[in-house]
Amino acid sequence: MNGIKTDTETAEKKPSVDYNFEIDVLTILRSFVKGCVRFWWLIAVLGLLGGTVNYYREHTSYVPYYRSEATFTVTTSTEEALDGSSYNFYYDSATAEQLGLTFPHILSSQLLSDAMKEDMGVDRINGTVSVTTISESNMVTMYANSPSPEDAKSILESAIRVYPAVSRFVIGETKFNMIDPPSLPTTPVVQPNYRHNLILGAAIGFFMGFVLVAIYALFRKTVHKSSDIRRHLSLECLTTLPLIKPKKRTNKGEFFPTPLKQGINPWFFENMETLRLRVEKRISDKENVILVTSTLPSEGKSLVASNLAFKLAKHGKKVLLVDGDLRKQNLAEILKIEIKTELSQIDADRFTPDLMTEAADYGIFFLGGSKPVSNASRFYMNNLSRIIKRAKKEVDYVIIDVPPAGSFEDVFMLKEYSDKILYVIKQDYAAKSKIIETVSLLEEEGADIMGYVFNGTAGVLGTYGNYGYVKYGRYGHYGKYGKYARYGYGEIKEN
Repeated sequence: MNGIKTDTETAEKKPSVDYNFEIDVLTILRSFVKGCVRFWWLIAVLGLLGGTVNYYREHTSYVPYYRSEATFTVTTSTEEALDGSSYNFYYDSATAEQLGLTFPHILSSQLLSDAMKEDMGVDRINGTVSVTTISESNMVTMYANSPSPEDAKSILESAIRVYPAVSRFVIGETKFNMIDPPSLPTTPVVQPNYRHNLILGAAIGFFMGFVLVAIYALFRKTVHKSSDIRRHLSLECLTTLPLIKPKKRTNKGEFFPTPLKQGINPWFFENMETLRLRVEKRISDKENVILVTSTLPSEGKSLVASNLAFKLAKHGKKVLLVDGDLRKQNLAEILKIEIKTELSQIDADRFTPDLMTEAADYGIFFLGGSKPVSNASRFYMNNLSRIIKRAKKEVDYVIIDVPPAGSFEDVFMLKEYSDKILYVIKQDYAAKSKIIETVSLLEEEGADIMGYVFNGTAGVLGTYGNYGYVKYGRYGHYGKYGKYARYGYGEIKEN
């Protein structure tokens, strides 16, 4: 069918591509910043989730513990005592060291635990007992920790009562001289710090979000500068177009840069003028049909095609702009052009110049529609191709906005009836490998690609804008129909 390749033939002819691309620090930084802007919601969700989970974990796992404590000195009986029954204080370092070593062992012994159970009349001790000693002295502080303040005091009192009987086998007879008796605790030892745990969890969540974005930036193999393409393809960059954002946010209407719009970055129209000059140098009188395409949707092909037509018309050329994307057919509505005749209703055999809509505001002629064309492939071959043959004799230039070459075969159908292809590449959008495969396949099929436009360029810290080719206003990401319908190529949804 006029040189159109089937999917199987296309797959067999796909060029071998080297996927090992270099990435420098500035490239990674740019991708990271754009990733943060693009996935800010993911970072926010992970931060919120981390804070919530950590707060909930602290709230559910927190068990209040109460501490009762008592301070006393310990005396031991001595053989040197004159009456054999008195107690003396040992202040020498040897005795103090012995007390410090034996107290913890006795407190943790099963013998003391059994004695305390019997003393308290319970089967299980609801808490723990610990002790601290002051270095080189016989002063001791004993603690009892328990979820219940009453149990904490009871456990401590029991330990003090039974300890002398248990310890006599280790350090002899002992006596406690109470300084601060056991007290009933009123507040838990450690209070939960919900705010701290909330902030900590949120910080961990944010960190994980930034890590994911960093991984995304590291492995995002897209085109960041025009030199990325020159390393792998012989295509010439005809111009670069800056990233454009509207100065004021509006809730209604679309933002599609045209000469009729005010407040647009002057570099955009200046560089479009450069594109016009270079296109004219590459087009002869007999080669005046230009297809404008890209690898993926939303790279700015409609933007470039329209503004190129406006620029050529401004310099006295008779230009016909054709909405060749038969699955959308919304370019007229975006440009606010009132169509004289629907493209789908034009019979090529009866085509006359007066069927072209004159867009006086832009100084161009226009062919397009307001709704998708059924059976697009048949219309391409039977009607549109012959309409182009007739129309090209009436104008200086025919510029056709066609669907992305990396997604659909429309450009392969129309290339037989066109002279040149202008390729649009958006910065940091399509994968390098996909661009290279698509362009190489077009060249293998005999397409004459005059060069490419590097669109939507921004600095290292630049961010994405919502202008025409990024989102067509209220029509969603790719026209009001939301997705390409099934017209011979299968149903392909927009991403």
